[in-house]
Amino acid sequence: MATVNAHLRHRSTLDAYLRSHSKVINSTNNRKSGTANDNKSHTPSSLPGSKGKKLIKLPTIHSTSERKTKATFDSLPDELIAIILWKLKVGDLVNASQVCKRWHKVANDNSIWKHFYARFVGPTYKEEEDNIPIQDLKDGCWKNLCLKQCRIKRDKIYLKKWRQPDSYTGLKQRPELTLSKVGTRFELSLTNTSNVTWSASHSDIYWHTMSASLRWYDLTFPDLQSLRAVRIYACSPLMFYGPSKPAKDGILQKSLLTEFKGNLKETLQKTKPVGSDTHVELYEIFSGLIIALYKADNEIAFVTFSCHYHNMISRCLSGTPDKCWEMSEVAGIKDDIDPHYGLHGYTCVLLVRNMRQKLLECKFVDLFTTKNKLNGGFALFNPVRKEDKMTHITCLKEINFPWKTNLFKGVVKDVGILDITLLDERGEPFWTVTSCVAVKQSSQTNQFEFDPEAYQSIHYEDTVGKIDLDIGKLDDGRQYLSFVEISISVTAINKLYSTCY
Repeated sequence: MATVNAHLRHRSTLDAYLRSHSKVINSTNNRKSGTANDNKSHTPSSLPGSKGKKLIKLPTIHSTSERKTKATFDSLPDELIAIILWKLKVGDLVNASQVCKRWHKVANDNSIWKHFYARFVGPTYKEEEDNIPIQDLKDGCWKNLCLKQCRIKRDKIYLKKWRQPDSYTGLKQRPELTLSKVGTRFELSLTNTSNVTWSASHSDIYWHTMSASLRWYDLTFPDLQSLRAVRIYACSPLMFYGPSKPAKDGILQKSLLTEFKGNLKETLQKTKPVGSDTHVELYEIFSGLIIALYKADNEIAFVTFSCHYHNMISRCLSGTPDKCWEMSEVAGIKDDIDPHYGLHGYTCVLLVRNMRQKLLECKFVDLFTTKNKLNGGFALFNPVRKEDKMTHITCLKEINFPWKTNLFKGVVKDVGILDITLLDERGEPFWTVTSCVAVKQSSQTNQFEFDPEAYQSIHYEDTVGKIDLDIGKLDDGRQYLSFVEISISVTAINKLYSTCY
């Protein structure tokens, strides 16, 4: 009896709870709909066909924004990612392979690179790997084959242009016939203290007899105070369509040509300007690299870099983004005659120019010197002498350095670029120079010249040799080369000929 009473009390309590809960729901629905019918429709007991049946609660459907995980690119299988990467250009594909390990693996898929091999190199049946199922090859196998054959094909294209040395300079590499034809561009890179890099392609390029000059000018050069590195790269196409047409959608190989590391502003403050005019001052950090600063605010106006043709193609093609190409050590050759006879059969090509024009050009052949002419550790060649008027050479124009930027232009007087190629008796380059030089007044005169300013002098020297030039001036304003002395270091001679002078 007690159990029955407890059951009845429990049932009555439950009924009261359900009736009270139903009233709360009905009152809420009445406020929302304002009608009694709507109220009944929301009551579970008033649902059609619900009498005596158990209601099923449907699962809650969350919106996309409420999901804990979202679909991303990483959710895709490798097969779909490979199809997407297949649509990229080969240069973009290489960049994509550097994103992460997974992309690197997919971007090196042999099927993709076998397609690029057929596109840029030729039929794939020439390779042994063509007979092996792709799934059995190592990752990146066809990528390595493609890049290797593209490099071989490119080098053949460059080599066709300079198989024979130039008849005038004797230089075997002819960059003006190769780099200028296949779309090589040169990039200036400036890095600040925050390791942020600013870069730009060359604004101008000029090809001369023995060297090329590059120039960059821009309105957005970074602040000089923060710069800690200056680098110049050669960016050469690696892939070609047909025999010599570079592929615009191919890979560019970047080779470091020259590099400066350090506080650029402090270095320039310690360096004496090569020359100046009313707007800019020219500073040469090392041979060939000139940085011009505005006098008004000491910020960069333009940058120029001059590179000698000797080994220039090798430097542009065989370097890396982190390291310049270096020529392998040459074994010393034996002197072919009595060392007392000295050096013989040398040839020197000399050029003084600015960015655009030749100002002075001459060539000296059959140069020789004897051992008794050694002076201060140097062997001397003297092809032009003041007392011998027949050896004097007329200058084409006065020596100056025109410049321009986006906003200004001007001319720095008595500044030029000196190019030298000295060939030994074998016709091989012994000493090559491309450097900015300043013209200074000389007090040396001869019996016909009494004005101290009638002569100007140019001096250059490095570890291999040095050169001194004197330039005279006639009454009508014309200039002429009146003295040339080339001094070759005995240390460099001993290194080449394995001697001990």
